[in-house]
Amino acid sequence: MFSMDGPLWRALNFIADVVILHFLWLFCSLPLVSIGASTTALYYAMMKRIRTNEGHVTSNFWQSFKANFRQATIFWLIVAAVAAVLWVDFNFCFTWGGTMGHIMLAGCSLLLVPCWMVLLYLFPVLSKFEGSIYTIFKNSFLMSIRHLPLTLLLTVIWATVWLMLAIFPPFTGLMLVCGAGLLAWVTSYIYIQIFRTYLPDEAEEDRKRTDNQYLHKD
Repeated sequence: MFSMDGPLWRALNFIADVVILHFLWLFCSLPLVSIGASTTALYYAMMKRIRTNEGHVTSNFWQSFKANFRQATIFWLIVAAVAAVLWVDFNFCFTWGGTMGHIMLAGCSLLLVPCWMVLLYLFPVLSKFEGSIYTIFKNSFLMSIRHLPLTLLLTVIWATVWLMLAIFPPFTGLMLVCGAGLLAWVTSYIYIQIFRTYLPDEAEEDRKRTDNQYLHKD
């Protein structure tokens, strides 16, 4: 149990990697404009950590951060611009009031749904696939529809996090210590399952790796 290959040591190593990725994401997100690149790198490093069980999370993070910085930054600026427009529209609807205000509010609320669905997949997709800005946006939206039950599960996870932050103050402390890494860890299992549909070679590698682990245990 206490050996270098034992379950306790492996668990401690994984917890350390989750914390390291959290602070790497936090540090690289401080300029704000680089949040997209840091989120892409976070998911790349976490998904690779889960799949291969290797511990090079720092080097994997920086590799993805540098490789996707330009495109991820463009994505983030587009997301920020859309969020700003929606925020202005919602404020205008509440200020206007009346029948037209309620109609516009309903329209803006409906528009939030596809925007949220794309946002859930955008940076994880960028971390695994190459393509133009249009292609990444399109594929993110199509994946969110095709895998709707898992999209709803991702939404529930995020809603639970925000609810816990609102009603359970100690949870805020946990999120400050490892929040980004923890969320990436929980949601990466879902993204890995989704992406295996589009990456058959990777799925086969994971299957062989799992089989070899069981053979080794036997």
